[in-house]
Amino acid sequence: MEFEIISEEDSKITEEPTKDKDVQIEELKQKLYESEQNLNNLKRSLEQRVIERTVEVKRLLLHKTKFIDHLSHDLGTPLTPMIALLPIIKQNLDDPKLREMADTCIRNAEYIKQVVRNAQELADLGTTDLFLKKENLVDLIKELIQKYDVVFKSCNIQFQNNIDADIFVKTEKNRLIEVFDHTISNAVNSMLEGGTLSFDAHNITKKDEPFVEILIKDTGAGLERDQLNHIFDEFYKTDNSRHKLDSTGLGLSICKTIVEKHGGKIWAASDGKGAGTIIHFTIPSPEFIASRSF
Repeated sequence: MEFEIISEEDSKITEEPTKDKDVQIEELKQKLYESEQNLNNLKRSLEQRVIERTVEVKRLLLHKTKFIDHLSHDLGTPLTPMIALLPIIKQNLDDPKLREMADTCIRNAEYIKQVVRNAQELADLGTTDLFLKKENLVDLIKELIQKYDVVFKSCNIQFQNNIDADIFVKTEKNRLIEVFDHTISNAVNSMLEGGTLSFDAHNITKKDEPFVEILIKDTGAGLERDQLNHIFDEFYKTDNSRHKLDSTGLGLSICKTIVEKHGGKIWAASDGKGAGTIIHFTIPSPEFIASRSF
């Protein structure tokens, strides 16, 4: 029987590759561990930054609300006697020019009062929870038709209700009516020479949750692309309404806040000047019963 004799040198050569592999594996393990630690540290850092930013946003919103509260009070206090006394002063003026000046003061005082009211409403919405209930959409539209019947007739506006009777929404009724009030007011202001205002709605699914998409379409002045990008901004006014005292520039901002507190989304569409505007927004359907608290 023959035995292979392995020298000490040969033995070292055989063991060397094995040691190299073990070292490489250990180095890889160490690198993986360090990478995992770095990722965990980065994750914790990002989470902390998100928390800090969230706290800061809440602080700024609270500060904004308090500021508007103080401003509303400071403006509202002197406005109350002005609005009450100016009509009395006007009645005791014989000079037609002075009466015209009094009318100007009254209109401007009422405008400031409306701005204060809308600003306060917008601030209150930021800290108010909605209590959603099942409502029939057609019933709400019928209330609106009765409410605005005189306005529509005086402005020669035709109203079309294309909503099916079996469409229901999950909403806080008074808040949804506010959305309709502001959008209808904008539509009427854009159709001073008459036109058609129509309502449509259909069921949709958004992120596996049932919603109703509502469309309010007018045949008024229409909007250009840059206007579409800003009409829901606070205090934004289109060119043709910048000098109108019946437009505060807050109506659609209020609509946006209300719709978003429902968990929905609001946007506008238009083919340009003279082509009318469509306001789209989504509201949860009755099947969507998750509470919305902001």
